[in-house]
Amino acid sequence: MKRRTVWAGFLVVLFAAACGSSAPPTAPSPVVVPPVDSSPTPPAPAPPPPPTLGITRILAFGDSMTEGTTSPTFTPFTLTAGRPESYPFKLRALLNSRYTAQSIDVYNAGSAGEDAGGSIARDRLTGAMSESKPQLLLLMEGANDLNKVPLDSTNVTLIVGAMEDMVRNATGRGVTVMLATIPPQRVGGKGSPRLVEKYNNELKVMAGKKGAILVDVNAMLPLSMIGQDGLHPTEAGYQKLAEIWQDAIKVRYETAPPSIARR
Repeated sequence: MKRRTVWAGFLVVLFAAACGSSAPPTAPSPVVVPPVDSSPTPPAPAPPPPPTLGITRILAFGDSMTEGTTSPTFTPFTLTAGRPESYPFKLRALLNSRYTAQSIDVYNAGSAGEDAGGSIARDRLTGAMSESKPQLLLLMEGANDLNKVPLDSTNVTLIVGAMEDMVRNATGRGVTVMLATIPPQRVGGKGSPRLVEKYNNELKVMAGKKGAILVDVNAMLPLSMIGQDGLHPTEAGYQKLAEIWQDAIKVRYETAPPSIARR
């Protein structure tokens, strides 16, 4: 009887195991969703404003090295920036690419073969200033005059005096003058390299006395940028000349953009 009872209990245990009487399954963990930020995205900071110049009208006056020399004869009815090869044309492009909030006008009043001395250059300058009404005059001339100095002379006083008259004419009209030394010249070319240093030195003295801003082109334009004729710059030389003028104008007239206020 006892043996039957044991077998009965054992069968009950087996039956319970076969029925899978186990604990209920564990519930899944809840998914955590981060809160949505409803605040607006701050706008990107505005780009800094471009620099500006204190002037917008510039007149370049001189001889063939102002006019440019590698294109057919250019005779506009009104003043323009001139030939693409000329430094005034290249200078205008440089200034307008930097001072994008302004429109900078550069007028080319160069005339190939002109002497600084005499009434022709003086009258031409007066007319060019009346037409363009510049705030700044870029003045570089005298190379043709040096060719007419006798070989037994080094006297450049009359040429410097003619340049002084031009400076006085412009400043008397309220126009600021940047006066350039003339570029270096190659021996055996069309110029008079023997007189260049003396002429430039006297120009420097005159500029200091008459209140012109000296731009020492001769010191900054290498002889390697003077072309085969020994006198005129190559097109790369004209580009360099435009960059020299741009740097001088930047130092004198550029106004830094206002700083952006902290948010």
